[in-house]
Amino acid sequence: MSEQQGKVEDLSVRRLQQLADENRELRQYVAEVMRRLRANERLFSHLFELESQVLKSTDPEDLCFTLLRGLRTGFALDFVRFWVDRSSFMGGRKLDGLSERDLVWIEKGEIQQMGLARKRVWLMQLSSDKGFDWLDAQDRHLGSLALLTLGNLDNPFGVLGLGSVDRDRFAPDQSTDFLQHLAQVVGLTLEHAVARERLARLAITDSLTGSHNRRFLQPHSHQPLSQWFGRDCGVACLYVDVDDFKAINDRLGHTAGDDVLAMVCRVIRQYVRSQDPLIRMGGDEFVVLLPGCSEQKAEEIAGRIVRHVAGQPVVGDASVSISVGVAYSSREEDLAVKALIDRADQAMYVAKALGGNRFEIAGEDAGSCRAGDGGDG
Repeated sequence: MSEQQGKVEDLSVRRLQQLADENRELRQYVAEVMRRLRANERLFSHLFELESQVLKSTDPEDLCFTLLRGLRTGFALDFVRFWVDRSSFMGGRKLDGLSERDLVWIEKGEIQQMGLARKRVWLMQLSSDKGFDWLDAQDRHLGSLALLTLGNLDNPFGVLGLGSVDRDRFAPDQSTDFLQHLAQVVGLTLEHAVARERLARLAITDSLTGSHNRRFLQPHSHQPLSQWFGRDCGVACLYVDVDDFKAINDRLGHTAGDDVLAMVCRVIRQYVRSQDPLIRMGGDEFVVLLPGCSEQKAEEIAGRIVRHVAGQPVVGDASVSISVGVAYSSREEDLAVKALIDRADQAMYVAKALGGNRFEIAGEDAGSCRAGDGGDG
């Protein structure tokens, strides 16, 4: 074989080897691409499942709990935490069901001070030399952290932290497309949940007094009291009506009448618990439901409210007084909500017929009452 033929054969062998190497690298690349596609498919599948659960959440607290649980289990995370600006629209929300490990309140401007408002997603690898100021000592096991800025970047309301013990899970060179989508989903759903809650609250709130309105009672009206307040719980009811309210409106005008209603509500709130439902039934009539309150205690509260209102400064040339009906349902009796309110209403009319500025106590038989100490005791 000539030297020229040998060179050609050697070149052919090297070319075939090169093609084989390129083919192997291509297969490895395709396999890696397919692995990433399948991983992304699983991620988005978990995300879509989480989104569907989030949309079913009924309030911000339930939504946060759903997100925390879904992110931990669906994405195999070792750490999930919200940092929320207490001055934002989230600050007034009741989120008592979330632990300090789940949610940390931060002060106004802290997100901007940390520089997190400059972009939507931050990825960082953690070590003993490099940490993150908002983490606790018990978070030192984390190897990497993703920080998702929530809300409008000009005025973010919070940050969602996702952590892993794997230092490469959220390495800075990783793509953030998926996390950016997640940040937008979480931010928007929380904003919408708060807006829905606010609208729902407005729908059942009396704008003048801040108490509940009649719509608040509608889902409960025909339920047994135990279904609303729990079993083994007696419930008292006060039915409050302002005496000669029409005369006050006629003589002094509706603004003075509104002031009287607001004053009566303020007095009632001083003697009941914040969680006790206070409902404006319409006009100058109010209902207070007192779960877990004894009959004797309810009478004592009624007497104090009557006396306190009568002791308020005179409105124009008119004094203000109220008539109160008191009714009680024992845990054994367990009346329907409406039945208890009706009993208290009947007792209120007895108090009004006896001259007002007093309370009367409903008897167990419909229409019967026994006298309380009224406003003079």
